[in-house]
Amino acid sequence: MKDLIRQVLREELTSTQEKLVRLTQSLGISKAADFVGGIDKYVNLLYGGDFEKFVKENGIQVVRFSNEGLNMYIHPVLGNLLGAKDKKFLGADYLDLGKFGYGPKDGIRYSFNAELMPMKQNGEVINYRVVGTSGDSGFGYSFINKRNTLGKRARQQIFKQIIDKYNLQKYINEGLN
Repeated sequence: MKDLIRQVLREELTSTQEKLVRLTQSLGISKAADFVGGIDKYVNLLYGGDFEKFVKENGIQVVRFSNEGLNMYIHPVLGNLLGAKDKKFLGADYLDLGKFGYGPKDGIRYSFNAELMPMKQNGEVINYRVVGTSGDSGFGYSFINKRNTLGKRARQQIFKQIIDKYNLQKYINEGLN
């Protein structure tokens, strides 16, 4: 009896997976993931919960840096799986990454509040960009003037801490410059 139940469940799962693959081919990954209740459920159904396999098979670059190394971008697929808290700010749905520090090795360390800012195209999130503030300094926001914008060294210190905190090293194709 147990074997019969297992066989029926396997057949239903295979049928569901095939339907989900067809749905993905016609609508794209993000729409198909929304249909099944989120990217985590999508990855569980098609890849047995193996996010790395999902990334490799679909050729998704989930973490990337701008050419000059001043900006870090995270794909929405990964952004939704980080477990970061939602935060409404300036009328958008940001994700709160937490507090990090930057500064000289033997000097004063400054606190930095990092967020993922959604970058939208046609109303759909296409990427998240790491932004944040430290007092009146920071980067990524239009209200921070040029004089108070953090430079490359400080940003890279913050990026490295984000990579370590969320274990993102395995998703980085080209490292920090």
